[in-house]
Amino acid sequence: MGIPGLIHAIGAGERISLSRLAITHLERTARPIRIAVDISIWLFQVQAGRGGRNPELRTLFYRLLKILALPIHPLFVYDGKNKPPFKRGKAVSSRSYGSAPIIRLSKILVDLFKFPRHEAPGEAEAECARLQRAGVVDAVMTNDVDALMFGSTFTVMGFSKESGSSTGAATHVTCYRMNTAGDPSSVKLDRAGMILFAMLSGGDYLPSGVPKCGSKLAGEIAKAGFGADLLEILESDGAELDARLSDWRERLQYELEENESGYFQTKHKVVRIPDTFPDRTILSYYANPVVSSTSEIRALQHNLSNAWDKDIDVVELRRFAADAFEWNYRSGARKVTRLLSEPLLSYRLRLGRQASAFPANFPTLSNSNTPMLQKIYKSRSSYSTDGLTEFQLDMIPVDIVGLDILADEPNPPLPSQESTVSGDEEEELEDNVVSVPQSPVKKRVVKRYDPYASEKVWVFETLATIGLPEVVKNWEREQAEKSAPKKTATRKTGPRKKGPIDPNMKRGSILKYGTLTKERTEISRHKSAQLLEAAVSAKATAVPSLSSSPAAID
Repeated sequence: MGIPGLIHAIGAGERISLSRLAITHLERTARPIRIAVDISIWLFQVQAGRGGRNPELRTLFYRLLKILALPIHPLFVYDGKNKPPFKRGKAVSSRSYGSAPIIRLSKILVDLFKFPRHEAPGEAEAECARLQRAGVVDAVMTNDVDALMFGSTFTVMGFSKESGSSTGAATHVTCYRMNTAGDPSSVKLDRAGMILFAMLSGGDYLPSGVPKCGSKLAGEIAKAGFGADLLEILESDGAELDARLSDWRERLQYELEENESGYFQTKHKVVRIPDTFPDRTILSYYANPVVSSTSEIRALQHNLSNAWDKDIDVVELRRFAADAFEWNYRSGARKVTRLLSEPLLSYRLRLGRQASAFPANFPTLSNSNTPMLQKIYKSRSSYSTDGLTEFQLDMIPVDIVGLDILADEPNPPLPSQESTVSGDEEEELEDNVVSVPQSPVKKRVVKRYDPYASEKVWVFETLATIGLPEVVKNWEREQAEKSAPKKTATRKTGPRKKGPIDPNMKRGSILKYGTLTKERTEISRHKSAQLLEAAVSAKATAVPSLSSSPAAID
């Protein structure tokens, strides 16, 4: 569902990394942010997946891994049976809804990740907005502005790669908030204005809209306040309703022709508001969608109280991946371990399980004596997370996930004699390629991923502080010691007091053995006497000459 042009009328919103949105909410409220996800939009987007078996479902699998790695409590909302009977001029069959294979399989996958899901009475976007307004969730995640039109006051859209980022993965969302003047995410239209915009310019239920009324003009009309007036009129009954609607149309038509109030940049004499505008049935789809009642909302809140933060059954998830994606044999088990290890580590650190980063009573499969998660090696902040601090730790993937890889059958050899690596293994090893200088003899060397070996991973400082408080304290202590100014010896002024060379020797004892004298020049005693006599003689002759000659004084 979508309303063309509305995204430009409501403003640019605030672009922020999903990581920062989730982490800052956790720091501020001490709980993960709760997000109602319109999964119908996700299921439409993932159809772009290519290659392998069930590529669209595999894309959904990767998205769920991203949610697992962050402090987010998702609630996946599916469309219900009471949707409007048509959409963009096409009939919508309520019978066949929910029977599509991708919908059925997506529900199984969401359940395996232990995320709660909810079926809306009607459209998912309207139900998500209802849940957000009721306080069941904090935000709505969708890719349509319809959630805003249905009343969501905090909506995140456009989960995608940020321009300028070195990674190709989706990292950022665009936030829109209602009733927050001055905020960069503030929406420029109210809900009534958005509904009128959809009626004027066209939407899912009325694709054509009003003839010759484009999105720019529709935005100007909505900002002028005609939408709020329209919704107020709709609360009237009977003949009063018809009369007030007629007055509303006449006033709008007059302003379009004369622009007396200066609402528009120019006059629009060619635009005619039909006498049947607005279609009340279409307007009711926008203004009063089918959503859960108050009692149903309360029941859902009760069911959600213990719906999040459950242990994931990695064995069942691995079986699903083998069947749905053909990730078979030990290569498939290694791939599931590689994909799950980092998100699962962050998930368990948030839950405060620092004593055991793998399921309770599960043996360490690596048989390694090397302790993990005991030391922070360094910190960083990256563009993809909007500068959040991350710590580098070490982990052993197979011990984090707890999946017995050796329980699977080994990969059968391929017919080709050049390689015995399966297609899944080749895909798995793409990130572990080590390049060597090109030559006629040497070829690319591929390093095989080893889930039994220790590897360095990055986790957010906030999650590490929750799950590994002592390790973080040790790191902070080390950093404080490194940054502390070094003490320098203060230099004393004045002559130094010389002490004896030997601490047991008294001062002056060395004089028993000799006396130190100052070195003399090598002038003989006779020469010294001659120089002294010459100096005295010169002085005696110089004084009389000065006193007897007045001319010398002049």
